[in-house]
Amino acid sequence: MKFNVICELVVVTYDIGPSLSPFVAEVIKEIKKDEKVEHELTPMGSVLEGEWKDVLALVDRIFQKFAAEYERIGITFKVDFRSSKQNRMQGKIKSVESKL
Repeated sequence: MKFNVICELVVVTYDIGPSLSPFVAEVIKEIKKDEKVEHELTPMGSVLEGEWKDVLALVDRIFQKFAAEYERIGITFKVDFRSSKQNRMQGKIKSVESKL
Protein backbone atom coordinates (compact mmCIF):
# COMPACT_ATOMS: atom_id res chain seq x y z
CA MET A 1 0.00 0.00 0.00
CA LYS A 2 1.24 3.49 -0.86
CA PHE A 3 1.09 6.22 1.76
CA ASN A 4 1.43 9.70 0.30
CA VAL A 5 2.53 12.31 2.84
CA ILE A 6 3.21 16.02 2.94
CA CYS A 7 6.00 17.15 5.25
CA GLU A 8 7.73 20.22 6.50
CA LEU A 9 11.49 19.79 6.82
CA VAL A 10 13.97 22.16 8.43
CA VAL A 11 17.66 21.22 8.51
CA VAL A 12 20.19 23.60 10.06
CA THR A 13 23.68 23.54 11.47
CA TYR A 14 24.95 25.60 14.35
CA ASP A 15 28.57 25.35 13.16
CA ILE A 16 28.69 28.15 10.58
CA GLY A 17 27.60 31.40 12.25
CA PRO A 18 24.51 33.57 11.91
CA SER A 19 23.79 33.10 8.18
CA LEU A 20 22.38 29.68 7.37
CA SER A 21 21.80 30.22 3.66
CA PRO A 22 25.03 28.54 2.49
CA PHE A 23 24.14 25.41 4.46
CA VAL A 24 20.48 25.51 3.41
CA ALA A 25 21.57 25.74 -0.24
CA GLU A 26 23.55 22.53 0.19
CA VAL A 27 20.51 20.80 1.73
CA ILE A 28 18.32 21.97 -1.18
CA LYS A 29 20.85 20.57 -3.66
CA GLU A 30 20.47 17.18 -1.97
CA ILE A 31 16.67 17.43 -2.06
CA LYS A 32 16.66 18.34 -5.77
CA LYS A 33 18.64 15.20 -6.61
CA ASP A 34 15.62 13.13 -5.56
CA GLU A 35 13.18 12.65 -8.43
CA LYS A 36 10.56 10.81 -6.36
CA VAL A 37 9.83 13.56 -3.83
CA GLU A 38 8.23 16.87 -4.78
CA HIS A 39 9.78 19.90 -3.10
CA GLU A 40 8.92 23.53 -2.42
CA LEU A 41 11.32 25.90 -0.68
CA THR A 42 9.77 28.34 1.80
CA PRO A 43 11.42 31.11 3.84
CA MET A 44 11.40 28.88 6.93
CA GLY A 45 12.05 25.41 5.54
CA SER A 46 11.04 23.02 2.80
CA VAL A 47 7.78 21.30 2.04
CA LEU A 48 8.11 17.76 0.71
CA GLU A 49 5.45 15.53 -0.79
CA GLY A 50 5.76 11.93 -1.81
CA GLU A 51 5.46 8.35 -0.77
CA TRP A 52 6.25 7.82 2.92
CA LYS A 53 9.18 5.49 2.25
CA ASP A 54 10.67 7.86 -0.34
CA VAL A 55 10.39 10.90 1.94
CA LEU A 56 11.98 8.98 4.83
CA ALA A 57 14.78 7.76 2.57
CA LEU A 58 15.48 11.34 1.47
CA VAL A 59 15.55 12.64 5.04
CA ASP A 60 17.88 9.79 5.99
CA ARG A 61 20.25 10.61 3.11
CA ILE A 62 20.30 14.26 4.18
CA PHE A 63 21.00 13.28 7.79
CA GLN A 64 23.77 10.85 6.85
CA LYS A 65 25.49 13.36 4.58
CA PHE A 66 25.46 16.33 6.91
CA ALA A 67 25.99 14.46 10.18
CA ALA A 68 29.24 13.22 8.70
CA GLU A 69 30.32 16.76 7.74
CA TYR A 70 29.23 18.89 10.72
CA GLU A 71 29.66 18.72 14.47
CA ARG A 72 26.02 19.64 15.11
CA ILE A 73 22.86 19.73 13.01
CA GLY A 74 19.23 20.21 13.90
CA ILE A 75 16.34 18.61 12.02
CA THR A 76 12.67 19.42 12.43
CA PHE A 77 10.38 17.06 10.54
CA LYS A 78 6.60 17.46 10.63
CA VAL A 79 4.39 15.00 8.73
CA ASP A 80 0.75 15.16 7.62
CA PHE A 81 -0.91 12.05 6.20
CA ARG A 82 -4.37 11.96 4.67
CA SER A 83 -5.28 8.76 2.88
CA SER A 84 -8.06 10.27 0.77
CA LYS A 85 -5.95 12.98 -0.90
CA GLN A 86 -3.02 13.25 -3.32
CA ASN A 87 -1.10 16.27 -4.66
CA ARG A 88 -1.71 18.09 -1.43
CA MET A 89 0.99 20.75 -1.67
CA GLN A 90 -0.92 22.60 -4.35
CA GLY A 91 -4.35 21.47 -3.19
CA LYS A 92 -3.93 22.90 0.31
CA ILE A 93 -2.90 26.28 -1.07
CA LYS A 94 -5.74 26.38 -3.59
CA SER A 95 -8.25 25.42 -0.89
CA VAL A 96 -7.24 28.38 1.30
CA GLU A 97 -7.02 30.80 -1.62
CA SER A 98 -10.53 29.88 -2.74
CA LYS A 99 -11.80 31.05 0.64
CA LEU A 100 -10.08 34.44 0.57
